[in-house]
Amino acid sequence: MKKIAGAIILLLILGCNNANDLRFTGKNTEEVMQKIRQSKDLTGEEVGFLVAGMARYAITDKSLEGKAVKDVIAEQKKIAQEAETREAEARRLAEEAAKKEAALAAELAKYIVLAPYKKSFTKADFMSGTYEDRINMTFVVENKGAKDIRAFKGITKFKDLFGEEITSSQFSCDQPIKAGQKGTWSGSKNYNQFDVSDKKFRNTELVDMKFEWIPKAIIFTDGTTLDIDQRN
Repeated sequence: MKKIAGAIILLLILGCNNANDLRFTGKNTEEVMQKIRQSKDLTGEEVGFLVAGMARYAITDKSLEGKAVKDVIAEQKKIAQEAETREAEARRLAEEAAKKEAALAAELAKYIVLAPYKKSFTKADFMSGTYEDRINMTFVVENKGAKDIRAFKGITKFKDLFGEEITSSQFSCDQPIKAGQKGTWSGSKNYNQFDVSDKKFRNTELVDMKFEWIPKAIIFTDGTTLDIDQRN
């Protein structure tokens, strides 16, 4: 009798006029999905929400028993909408931060002009105390502001003529530069012959590269500072 009663209940469940009203009993998942595949009551998007919802229940070990198809779809749709709202907010905040940082970098760029004008290569020579191959760079620095600068830092980027980045690095200068004056900065980096970007940077002439200077912070001799990280 119990088997007969169960079969009758199953027939009642699967005999609903609309697939949205089908209910899960905990043992009839295949039957429900078969009914849905045979019907045209659900859109492709709704089927997607249903499958995702069922997977979510399976992962969390929660039971679908008693849940109607339409309920599972509504739950999953709500979860997807909430996730989309969070992602949109995250994108908005990231875009705002990027715009703010770009504006601050533009403000700092009004004070410091940095331009590379010489690049050379030094081969390792143990006899002279040079133990690694190095790429040497010399930059001209100009203080365009009205205040003397004590130190500054930022990021230098070198790109090919198509705008593809070749290499980038942190740049820091602690040589004071008076307002309206120019100076030079020289430095070097270790050369890795197995690094593709290092090889391209070494073998590309400055005239065949585009240079981008992204200032991050300036310390003036009067103790005041402009710092992107602190003002974000």
